[in-house]
Amino acid sequence: MKLELARDMNRQGFDTSSATPVAGTSAVALPISFDGLAGYFHPAAGATAILLLSPWGYEELCSRKSYRMLGEKFAASGYPCLRFDYPATANSHGDSADIQDKSAWQASVRTALSELKRLANPDRVVVVGQGIGASLASNLAADGEIAGQVLLAPVAQGRAYLRELAAWTALTQPTFLVSASDGPEGGLMAGGFVLSAATADEIKSLNLYKTELPSGLKTLLVQRADHPGDQKLADHYAENGLQFENLSFEGYVDYVSDPTLSVPPVQTLDRIVAWVKANFPAGRLETTALAEISAVSEPLPDVEEEALRFGPDKMFFGVLASPRGKCAETAVIMLNSGYDHSIGWARMSVGFARSLAESGCAVLRTDLAGIGESCYWPDQSSQVLYSDRQLEDVRAAVGFVKERTRAKNIILFGRCSGAYLALLAAADDDRVNAAFLVNSRKLVWDPDENVDKAIREPIQTLSSYGRKAVDSETLKRVLSGEINLVSALKKVTRPVKLKVDRTLAPVLGNLSRHYRLFNVLTGRLQKLEQRDVPVSLVYSDNDRGLLELHNWFGVDRHGLKAYPNIEMHGLQDADHNLTPIAARQQMFALLTDFVAKVSASRSRK
Repeated sequence: MKLELARDMNRQGFDTSSATPVAGTSAVALPISFDGLAGYFHPAAGATAILLLSPWGYEELCSRKSYRMLGEKFAASGYPCLRFDYPATANSHGDSADIQDKSAWQASVRTALSELKRLANPDRVVVVGQGIGASLASNLAADGEIAGQVLLAPVAQGRAYLRELAAWTALTQPTFLVSASDGPEGGLMAGGFVLSAATADEIKSLNLYKTELPSGLKTLLVQRADHPGDQKLADHYAENGLQFENLSFEGYVDYVSDPTLSVPPVQTLDRIVAWVKANFPAGRLETTALAEISAVSEPLPDVEEEALRFGPDKMFFGVLASPRGKCAETAVIMLNSGYDHSIGWARMSVGFARSLAESGCAVLRTDLAGIGESCYWPDQSSQVLYSDRQLEDVRAAVGFVKERTRAKNIILFGRCSGAYLALLAAADDDRVNAAFLVNSRKLVWDPDENVDKAIREPIQTLSSYGRKAVDSETLKRVLSGEINLVSALKKVTRPVKLKVDRTLAPVLGNLSRHYRLFNVLTGRLQKLEQRDVPVSLVYSDNDRGLLELHNWFGVDRHGLKAYPNIEMHGLQDADHNLTPIAARQQMFALLTDFVAKVSASRSRK
């Protein structure tokens, strides 16, 4: 397709840090595909172009939204910008465990640079990278084709980075039930994300202390506070006469601590753009038609995949996988879990979608409003989770899939908050024919509950929940004044209040919170039962979400017997996120069986 650059430059966009319109920027990046890589191009009419290189794994999951915002900010200032996913990561082709090329990532960076030059025809390029992306950025800059580099929280030595990932994996093992050695032989697993032995070797070869950079290369080093590695790299640059400036990475901890809790470091992003503007004026190119681009590719021999935009003003991003050359009667829509973008935790949704497409289904992985690659609705609250407003997002996705694929059957898939939304949307939309819900922490939401506070509660297991609320250490902190006594008492007495409220609900009626919420939940379940909509509830053994079932349907879940359309399954040796590969395989087997049964049943009807 050919798009007029002037048209994109005149569109109104949204700065998602404030959810308010920002004049002069494209609302969304243009999805593209090149050489098996998934890219996101922000058009602009400047003569200086920006190549953005992302971090990897858990850090990338946290950074996706902020990287999109950075691309939008550059484009708004006149800098065409390209982001992309490394081979076998995020939306690009391949399985990360299968990579055997020890230079695959570095080669992909050079491929992306060529693509950016083809799309924007710039006079110069500035490369911006975070984490391992900063290492790759500096490696590219050493070739002499780059005018400047911006290094955010850089990985200075690849070997040390892999050791840190292994240590982080061990530290998080109580939450994510994997070890660093659970990856392929010679490779690594961190938080469920996998590096092959070849990619691990490639990362080991990256060393910014040994990278010879052009003497005139302008560099911005965005340093973490009190980080000895960042300071050591700054000292190295100073000793070697490299022309560089420092910038404090404000908001770094809140940015990378958790994908769902990630706070975009807006101030830092703005300062990066300001530095580029001060050192590399955007300049102007004559308004010309954008080069030919395509977002359609074949990640598997019998699967066609398209990264696309849909919905009002093309605000939503999604990736539609379909069986090549066939019409799919059943379509699955995969919803976000928390703020994990459309690839899913540890990239599991990508594999699930492509495998389902191989078996004949159409599958849309989508980012809902304010998540990943998708914009907010105008005037939408920055906190989108557990909001009825998300029902509009799902309606838009269902409408798009129905129109594009002509599928007769629509199945919603979600995990955690995505499972909660799938339940609501299935009850709300008669076009939805089934719902597959994994580890839903909530089945009904109390409108008086604070979403931000609730999602910050640690994900406990069923066995750990209910242990004594006040231990000796907590008592010491209360007595020392470190913990507010009133707040501590509220936390201790809350479970008691909830139990009393649940017990007295039949007597109190609408005066009881439990009674009111139970009526809301049963109303939804009755709608689904009356429409004969199959619902599969899947929980990891010991998952905290099982407390919801106990709360509403009894410890033996006898209350669920009133709904013959609901089935339940358990996953062994699985955490809340399904981090272990075996847990994902268990769940996918249940999903494929569920999809097959729904499809067969609907065909008979």
